[in-house]
Amino acid sequence: MPDTLRKEAIPETLPHEPLVGAPDTARRGLLPFHLTTFDSLQHRGYLYMWIGILFTSAGAWMEQVAISWLVYELTGSALLLGAVNGMRALPFLFLGPVAGAIADRLHPKLLMLWSQYIILGLYVALVALLALDVLEVWHLFVFTFGASAAWSFNQPVRQALIPALVPREHLMNAVALQSVGFNLTRIIGPGVGGVLMATVGGGWTFFLVTLTWVGVIGTTYLIPVTYDASLGKRGTVWNDMIDGFAYLRTNTVVFGLLALALIPMLFAMPYMSLLPLFAGDVFHMDARGLGELLTATGVGAIASTLTVASLGKFRGKGALLAISGVGMGVSILFFSLSTSYPLSLALLVLVGMFQMAYLSLTNTLLQLATPQEYLGRVMSIFMLDRGLMPLGSMAAGAIAEVLGAPFALAIMGGACAVFVAIGIVVMPSVRRLD
Repeated sequence: MPDTLRKEAIPETLPHEPLVGAPDTARRGLLPFHLTTFDSLQHRGYLYMWIGILFTSAGAWMEQVAISWLVYELTGSALLLGAVNGMRALPFLFLGPVAGAIADRLHPKLLMLWSQYIILGLYVALVALLALDVLEVWHLFVFTFGASAAWSFNQPVRQALIPALVPREHLMNAVALQSVGFNLTRIIGPGVGGVLMATVGGGWTFFLVTLTWVGVIGTTYLIPVTYDASLGKRGTVWNDMIDGFAYLRTNTVVFGLLALALIPMLFAMPYMSLLPLFAGDVFHMDARGLGELLTATGVGAIASTLTVASLGKFRGKGALLAISGVGMGVSILFFSLSTSYPLSLALLVLVGMFQMAYLSLTNTLLQLATPQEYLGRVMSIFMLDRGLMPLGSMAAGAIAEVLGAPFALAIMGGACAVFVAIGIVVMPSVRRLD
């Protein structure tokens, strides 16, 4: 283990120590007045993590536009568009439980760094293929699968680390601000990615994305992390996995939240894989149009997550979760029926609002309901829901191939709204969560 990581096993300050020490200033953060929306950023470790999220999401949104447009240009196939976007989530299905068990055992910073080194290497390889003009569509599948496999180990430990970086009263704020960070760049990232793809091409686009991952790694080094070395000496990874699933059988609230998290991943999120078809075939636009459609969802997501971050001790989180899930499905349904570009942009703003409110609330409620010793495994199972997204993406792509993208999204959006409503009705313990 590197010396820098070994020294941080017992940090000089607590991970969630405020940036400044005076009691009144610590209470207010860095501002001369108390703005609850940004409370979590006064904690040094979380601030570094949040800056890293900005780098991560900037690259991720540019990459999503670039990968989707490359597949569209190379093949023009709705089925392959759905498949390559679904490939982003497939590793979570196979590696999620293992990653969660490992996240509860290994040094969290070491695990995050090694996964980030792998992703950086894959980006370098992709830039080389584009520079040599030898890129084929199967390269994009391999790249997407490899990067997502590394990310499946990074995400559970990153999520499980949040309660160690902020006090409990700031947890919902921290989870929401994580989404804010991810979606701040969602507003400009897709548009920038679209413009770059249309002007300088894939090589330079992915070169810039590669630089963002250098920033991700740099901020990860700055996060102060505590680590109990005895965790790595208990039992086996297999026993930890079995113990994690046994815990879920005894906690109906956590199990219900995980089940509800599955629904939009299977029925709603595949809408993103079909947006290139709406940009090209429905609205007759180039990569800039795809960037604008994705940017619209980002605007809604920012508005939503800033609202959730400001709720503080808001009661009725379960009810708001139900409204968000049904609203997401209904908004996708209406988007599929729209032939007006301005109206479609407005509907995608609504999709982004409901989507991020649903994900932020689910994430927060899971972290509040789960003991720290199980959190890595529970969050990996939460990410496991993303592993089933390929089924939805491939189903949407197959339906779109035969009946068209609008019909496919109409089915998926309607199914999302109906199944969330049914889930909330049959699981009253989740609906009553505060």
